[in-house]
Amino acid sequence: MLKQRAVEVSTALEGLGTRNQVHHPEQNIMLQQRKQLQTKRYTKGFSLPEVIITASILGVLGSVAYPTYNNANDSAKLAEAKAKILSIPPIIGAYIDATGEAPTTWDDLSTIAAVMTNDGPATGDLTSPITLPSSIYDLSIEGPAESVYTLTATRFIDRDEEEPNEEEYKFAIKSCFNISSGASELKTGNLTDIESELNCG
Repeated sequence: MLKQRAVEVSTALEGLGTRNQVHHPEQNIMLQQRKQLQTKRYTKGFSLPEVIITASILGVLGSVAYPTYNNANDSAKLAEAKAKILSIPPIIGAYIDATGEAPTTWDDLSTIAAVMTNDGPATGDLTSPITLPSSIYDLSIEGPAESVYTLTATRFIDRDEEEPNEEEYKFAIKSCFNISSGASELKTGNLTDIESELNCG
């Protein structure tokens, strides 16, 4: 009798268990929505390691690319300044041919062709520096010493530094022009190195 009663109780309990496991359709929908929300919560945005790795990669790329860009920019400005400096010896030669005298001021050269600056045509003595138009270079002319004019252009950002570094005037330009023979030469580089290399004699 007891055995039969135990079997009835266990059967009843199994029935209760299966009845509790059956979900209504509304409950199934709510469970699915809850699972979807939990899944979305974990897939939104980037994790901290992903952000750190991406920032590190961008930092490395930037540190490699910036010096290259800076050097290319300096080289482009150097080439532009060289082209403008190369146009001045023919003006000096034309002035000497026209007047028979050596020019001593920028105004003298402007009677043949205007040498432009950021503020208009250059004026004053040839030894007073002028800033070339749209450039970071100042140009001054010395001479004629033994029939040779010497043109020197330096970046004014280098010259204005309070504590110049060892690369001071790294992008300097120095040129000479012999009014007797027409010989000319142009050098670029560190100013102290190229000063002794020019030869227009």
